[in-house]
Amino acid sequence: MQNTAAQESSIKESKTKGMRCLVKESLDKDGLSLKEDMAIPEVRSDEVRIKVLSTAVCGTDKSIYQSSKSEGIRLEMQRYLGDGGYQPIIVGHEFCGVIDAVGEGVGADRFPGVPDSLLVQPGDYVTAEMHLSCGHCTLCRTGNEHICTRVKVKGVHLDGCFAQYVCVPYKNVILLGKNGDQSIVPPRIGAMLDAFGNAVHTVYEADVRGKSVAILGAGPLGLMATFLCREFGAARIYLTEAADTERRFALGEQFGAEQCFDVLNGSQALYDAVEKNESMANGVDVVLEMSGSPTAYRDAFRIVRNGGTVLLLGITRKPLTDFDIANGVIWKGVTVKGIFGRKMFDTWETMLRLLQAPHLDLQSKLDQILASKTYKLDDYASAFEQLNNGAEMKLVFQP
Repeated sequence: MQNTAAQESSIKESKTKGMRCLVKESLDKDGLSLKEDMAIPEVRSDEVRIKVLSTAVCGTDKSIYQSSKSEGIRLEMQRYLGDGGYQPIIVGHEFCGVIDAVGEGVGADRFPGVPDSLLVQPGDYVTAEMHLSCGHCTLCRTGNEHICTRVKVKGVHLDGCFAQYVCVPYKNVILLGKNGDQSIVPPRIGAMLDAFGNAVHTVYEADVRGKSVAILGAGPLGLMATFLCREFGAARIYLTEAADTERRFALGEQFGAEQCFDVLNGSQALYDAVEKNESMANGVDVVLEMSGSPTAYRDAFRIVRNGGTVLLLGITRKPLTDFDIANGVIWKGVTVKGIFGRKMFDTWETMLRLLQAPHLDLQSKLDQILASKTYKLDDYASAFEQLNNGAEMKLVFQP
């Protein structure tokens, strides 16, 4: 499909008008920089350009903000460095918006016979999978694009969505509403679907039906996992956290956790409860590690039963150096699985169906995790301060 007159006008405007965005200038220095005049990206042949309506802050973004203290994210952001070293990028990878322009190689005339309802076009309301796979390796060709060894993440390796516009490959776009229809998934929720997908992926892989489950970390992802485990039939849910416990545990109990444990000063109460309640199996069936805390990693393999399953989503800021794999995994016959992102694109289809099921009421639960205030990019410093000091768990920017 050729660009319309409106698209042509928008593209011409992009060459003369700048956009506002948040940039990571240096990995050795904490914080971000607000830029007022960055060039609006020009859409490539296989891409669409999206005008960002809302964009949410992820735990990864917090680590990028505090990069001097986050060895893991520094190493990841340097993975594809060339001879020129680190180059500043626009951060952010959770968002929703409206398609502003479509590349000439992916217009409707390129997909003859496909109904318009399945194609994304200018004016459509969308989000996107921000993990870009190579599309050619064995993993990509066998349904495992999400763990492609050449995967690049927009907002981590490439320019992301803490901006007024972002370009993404056409195949990565997720349609939320034709012709700008926001009635099914409002932008406040559409901005955080990436994170919700992480929780959906984790809980689906665990298969929690009829099982005892421990969720380590009552941050946004841990709380999402809590209500998903309840809806998917978990028999008993334990929830742990070390910060802002009064508010988080109130939500956790509302979402379905039977017992909540403040582990700031140790995990003995958790151990005692598991020993008492799960004595027949000597531990819980499934552990979901959602925090990235080294202490939580140790707790996971302490409380999982012999033959149980541990799923790891949280990423530690520094590599673990004292993990006892013999006692924690081998002699207990434990199955361990790492979770990265969302299955492309199975998880997306699943979560959209879940969000549209009124009896589950998942959108109102997600809304309770978000800060009530919506921030402008200008307020990024105070926004990240609210996140870093624990006053908020998750928040949304409107660029």
